[in-house]
Amino acid sequence: MLKKAVKAVLFDVGQPLVEDSAIDEYWNRWLAGFLSDHFGREITLREILEKQDEAIKCYAPSIFSYVIWRYVQPDTELFQDIRGRFETLDYPSLLTVRPEAVEVCRKLSEKYVLATAANQPVITTEILENAGVLKHFAFKEMSAGIGYSKPDLRFFTYILDQIGIRPENAVMVGDRQDNDIVPAKMLGMYALRWKGGLFKDQEIRLPSEEPDGELTSLHELPELIEKLDSE
Repeated sequence: MLKKAVKAVLFDVGQPLVEDSAIDEYWNRWLAGFLSDHFGREITLREILEKQDEAIKCYAPSIFSYVIWRYVQPDTELFQDIRGRFETLDYPSLLTVRPEAVEVCRKLSEKYVLATAANQPVITTEILENAGVLKHFAFKEMSAGIGYSKPDLRFFTYILDQIGIRPENAVMVGDRQDNDIVPAKMLGMYALRWKGGLFKDQEIRLPSEEPDGELTSLHELPELIEKLDSE
């Protein structure tokens, strides 16, 4: 069997590069209040979190869209109105770039091509640029600017085409089993799972969907990739 040399690392943004739990906390509280006012009955934060857990368990591509639709279906106009409000959140105040991200990405960029692979609004690019992270990346676009989003396989193949790397020579680093690990494995990529945040306990459905490694800190990443590269 031919050795699959690692040549590129694709990064999800939420969790591996930025701490984004403040977005979930802010949005869930806002949504509970909005829906309570709209329907004229109390919808608790606990109820919202239970629906969120359902979304994670059933591999819903967007847990935010899933929760909204569970409450407002079949009103598509109301769904679009609420979903649109999520896109207007003050991302710079709710995202925190991990302090080690710049140095770890600098180190990795000396050996590998780096690319973002994230379902994020365009403003996230600016946040990472201002933090000095993206100067080490060859590909910097977010899903909002690509036209595809995870887990669509076209999202991944578009990025790989842009950086000129074959799937078997790339590693995907992400926190979601459904949106990151599964599609990466389907394409023949390596996949490393970030074990933190909302999706840390998301179920692995099949042996073929097992990640090639797990991490809880960016500091672990260079060694994990070197291990894959030496196998």
